[in-house]
Amino acid sequence: MRHPHAADIAVFGVYALAIAASLTLLPSSSDTLYVDADGEEYAYSLSEDGIYPFAGPLGITEIEIRDGEARIISSPCPNGTCMRSAWTGMLCCLPNRVIATTSGGEGEVDAISG
Repeated sequence: MRHPHAADIAVFGVYALAIAASLTLLPSSSDTLYVDADGEEYAYSLSEDGIYPFAGPLGITEIEIRDGEARIISSPCPNGTCMRSAWTGMLCCLPNRVIATTSGGEGEVDAISG
């Protein structure tokens, strides 16, 4: 049996945190797409359809916004997992360091208790 490497554990941890954040912190209705691409931050209205390129260490990742939703349509990552994911509020292409989330609109979180 193969034992997980530190990089495998780190990637799993990032995915787990991203999923937890999307389930607890992101609003149910959104109007803005926030993209972090290799340390650069961008914001786009989900009401304006378009295809947007983001540079990462492997090349260009393209995100499409259509009908108030977003998805990754092309990326140079080796597995292409990000391109097979559905339209969602959390988009990740970890090998190319592109992460996008949605927020805003009705239902926005204004406080967290715990």
